[in-house]
Amino acid sequence: MDSSRSTHINIALVGSMWRDGERTVLAFVGGDGQRIEVAETPEQIMALHLGPLAKA
Repeated sequence: MDSSRSTHINIALVGSMWRDGERTVLAFVGGDGQRIEVAETPEQIMALHLGPLAKA
């Protein structure tokens, strides 16, 4: 993915996400099987959309 572009993601449409080396891959729900790669970690993505995770 071109890191100079902003991409807005509707987190409700993400079916799964995983790390592949330094990249995070997002797979979207639906029949087209679209995937994108982002620089943020899954934890950063979740914190951005849901707020910081609580510490136990």
